[in-house]
Amino acid sequence: MGRATALEMAFCGAKLVLFARREDPLQQTAEMIRAQGGEALVISGDIRDEASVTAAMRRIKENYGQLDVLVNNAGGQYVAAARDITNKGFEAVVRNNLVGSWQMTRAVADHFMFEHGGSIVFVTAVSRTALTGFAHTAAARAGVTGLMKTLAAEWAKYGIRLNCVAPGTVKTEALGRYPIPPQKWNEFNRSPEDVAGAIVFLASKLGNFITGEDWYVDGGETLHLAHDARDMINTEMFANRQRGDRRHG
Repeated sequence: MGRATALEMAFCGAKLVLFARREDPLQQTAEMIRAQGGEALVISGDIRDEASVTAAMRRIKENYGQLDVLVNNAGGQYVAAARDITNKGFEAVVRNNLVGSWQMTRAVADHFMFEHGGSIVFVTAVSRTALTGFAHTAAARAGVTGLMKTLAAEWAKYGIRLNCVAPGTVKTEALGRYPIPPQKWNEFNRSPEDVAGAIVFLASKLGNFITGEDWYVDGGETLHLAHDARDMINTEMFANRQRGDRRHG
């Protein structure tokens, strides 16, 4: 999703800074951006390490002077029943998804956006339903959403907009690392590009009047949570409807 978003932003004319731990995938994305006539700066570093994040801010300032948009797309987790997650594992996932997002957001605001404003988009996860097997990331992602809403209120006076995009199940390389049965894998039809469009919209001037929102981009995946009224109401009421209408009409 990060790559799809970067390519879409480059197509719209943005100059990109790509920041992550592994440099090879970043270079591959940068080459794709340059191939379509765009510009991309690659910086390897760790969002969990404050010194690494600060060094990245300095390089951005040296190369571009200003940063207008931050997409907090980095994250990660592993499948485990809650009773099998160790404290160390829980803390690692929270540090990666929540603390890392906070450090990037705070650094970008301190170095650029408190003075000039800007837009920050967090990529989180759907939370209308339980994320069974992902208690650690469910907690972290909910924390990100709460953080986003609070900062949207506190930082509005600086012209900083903050929003979340919560993708459903998207067919990516990362998803392929999970033990998904082949027949189920073939059912997934949502691509990273489907999510990238929403991220770019919120990041751009098209979303200038949107802040503090948590957008679900899931192709209707969570609609199954809607309740049928017949499950909650005595079924005899349906059978006796005509009689009841006559009696009270």
